[in-house]
Amino acid sequence: MIIELLNHFRDCRYTLNSNNQNALHVAVLKNQDKVVRILLGSDKCGSLVDERDIDGNTPLHLLAASGNHMCELINHPRAKKMSFNKENQTPLDIALSCTATTKKEKLVEDLCSIGRFGKRDFEVKWKYEYMPNPNDETGTGVKMRLGKDDHDKAEKADQTEVKSIMKVAQIHIVVATLIMTITFATGITLPGGFESDSDSPNQGMAILIRKTAIRAFVVSDVIAFTCSVVSIFIYFFMADVSADPQMEKIVKKLYNLAAYFQFFSMLAVVIAFATGLNTLISRTFSIELAFLMHVHLTELTYERMIEYAIITDVKL
Repeated sequence: MIIELLNHFRDCRYTLNSNNQNALHVAVLKNQDKVVRILLGSDKCGSLVDERDIDGNTPLHLLAASGNHMCELINHPRAKKMSFNKENQTPLDIALSCTATTKKEKLVEDLCSIGRFGKRDFEVKWKYEYMPNPNDETGTGVKMRLGKDDHDKAEKADQTEVKSIMKVAQIHIVVATLIMTITFATGITLPGGFESDSDSPNQGMAILIRKTAIRAFVVSDVIAFTCSVVSIFIYFFMADVSADPQMEKIVKKLYNLAAYFQFFSMLAVVIAFATGLNTLISRTFSIELAFLMHVHLTELTYERMIEYAIITDVKL
C-alpha cells in the first residue's frame, strides 16, 4: 500500500504533520521498520532523511530516542550523524541519555563509529564512560562501557534470568540422574536373563540376544544412558560458570543443549521400555502401549519447554 501511495500520490512524501514531521519521521516514531526501509529505498525520498521537525530533530534523532537499531537509516549517505537539534543534542547524545538496552548499545556503538562525537560533556551528563582501546573494531580508538548504575541494572536482570535457568536445571538434573541409574541397571539385567548352563558355549550371554526386539532394547538403552550422562555433565559445567555474568549467553546455550539431550534420552527410554515389553508380552499390545507413552511424553515435554520459555523469555 505504501508503494502504491508513493506511485500515485507523489506529493504525499513531502506532507508534514503539525510537528513539521515528514513520513520518515512518523515511521521511525511508530517503529515501522518496513515502512522506513521502503522510504529509504525510494530514490525520490532521499531528501526526507535530513529534514528537521519543529524541534530540530532529524529522523536519526528520533531513531536514537526510540532505541531501535536500523542500519539502513544510520548508514544512509544523506543522514547527518553529527547534526544538532534545538536542544544542542546530536543523535549520539540522545542515545546516551536513554536507559540501556541491547539495541541501544548497538545503536550507540554504530554512532560512535562515525568518527567524532557531538557534545563534549556527555561523559559527565550521561552514565557512560569511554576507555581507550586501539583494538576496537570501530577503529575510533574508544570503547563504550555502561556506567555503574545501568551496568548494575543490566547485570541484575541477567543474573535473575540465569538463576531461573539454574532452578529449572536442578529439576532436570534429578530426572537425568534417575534415567542414568535406571538405564544402567537395565543394561546389566537384560530381559530374559543370561545363559547359566556351564556346558553351553554362550554361557554368560543374554538368552534372547538373537531377537530383534532385544537388540533394539540394548541400542535404545545405550542411547538413553549416554544422552542422560552428557546432559548431567553439561549441567555440572553450567553450575560452574553460572556465577560469571559474562557467561550468561553460554549458560543459555548450554541449557538448551542439555535439554535436547535429556529429551532424546527420555524418548530412548520409552523405546527401550516398549522393546523390552515386546519380549515378554504380545507384540501388538506392546506397540500400542509404546505409541501411547510416546505421545503423552512428547506432549508433556513440549509443554514444559514452552512454559519455561515463556517464564524466562529464553528462546529454545
